[in-house]
Amino acid sequence: MLPFLSSHAIARFLSLLYPAISLAWRRNGDEEAIQMQLLQHKFVLEDVAGWSLEEAQPLDWIHFPKTGSSFVNAIVHLNGACPSLANFALNEDTVGSGTCWLSYWLEHKCPYVCNADKYTCPQPFHAHLPVTNYSAQRGHLVGMFRDPNQRILSGYHDDDNNFAGYTEELFTRDLGVECRGQSEVVKSLPKRPLSEFAEMWKGGMTYQLVTEHPTTVTLDPRRLQVTRRDATEAARRVRDGFAFVGLTEEWDLSICLFHKMFGGACNAFEFVDTRPSFDGKSAEQDYDDSELQGWYDDIDDVVYAAAAEVFHQNLFLFNVSQETCQECYSKRSLRLKGSLAQTAFYDESCGYWAGMFVEAGVLVD
Repeated sequence: MLPFLSSHAIARFLSLLYPAISLAWRRNGDEEAIQMQLLQHKFVLEDVAGWSLEEAQPLDWIHFPKTGSSFVNAIVHLNGACPSLANFALNEDTVGSGTCWLSYWLEHKCPYVCNADKYTCPQPFHAHLPVTNYSAQRGHLVGMFRDPNQRILSGYHDDDNNFAGYTEELFTRDLGVECRGQSEVVKSLPKRPLSEFAEMWKGGMTYQLVTEHPTTVTLDPRRLQVTRRDATEAARRVRDGFAFVGLTEEWDLSICLFHKMFGGACNAFEFVDTRPSFDGKSAEQDYDDSELQGWYDDIDDVVYAAAAEVFHQNLFLFNVSQETCQECYSKRSLRLKGSLAQTAFYDESCGYWAGMFVEAGVLVD
């Protein structure tokens, strides 16, 4: 059941919603956009536990580099999405293929273990595929967003993938294999200067949101550069086209919100960072922005502002807070106490090494 909203909260919500709809109508007469806003907030008038998920499926995950590969575990463990995974955790240890585990799983396993009417496995099978058909994907998109400068610094300091060492020669123009992190050759390449890398990754989230006919992959240094105008369109798509928006900096709260909106219980492995930039690093720890010497990503800053706006609106609308998420966080506490261990085993039904969490030899639900 959805959390109870007081009459005061509903009145406050309606006072914010209808002026916004009226203003949007006066500005551009976009009836479809108005209908989408009303659809997103239908829960105010009726109990829709599960309704939001049903309307949003099949979910289409737009995964921006360095925003949290771990989010895949929240998606695949939704009711009916990938039933055979059940209590399995997807990560580098259980899937294999080193730092390319997510790309490998999306290509070789996702189409066979997940229901296409629940979750859309990206095609071609790239972990960082752009929005390819917004009109069709609108209302089904989900994603985690990250402060642009933090995302860039995280990418720069990711020594396992060595994004800062990527060269044009590593890529082909035919959307070839995207993940190259497992290559020892790539790992040995010298990093380009941070200032150069920052310009190369600038506007990366915007690029994935507006480039519907890409000529190369997202991480290719030759990808098209985007503009502030592109960022404005990307921000509009975040507000109007995403069924769920989370923030990497608010990871735990985002996972709680995800389940408040779409149902299902929180799982311990949804709180585990499967791809830290270095040992001991977590999403809650910020990089030192002073490394950028005053530079900032003014393109993706527009997109992140829109994502933060949607995120905080939904926290209010679904009554999500640190206090209301304690039941969800109780799953996280198992990991924090160190009482949760992970084991891996070969599962013939899935055809790959799968992981599950056990506590004192008992499978944790």
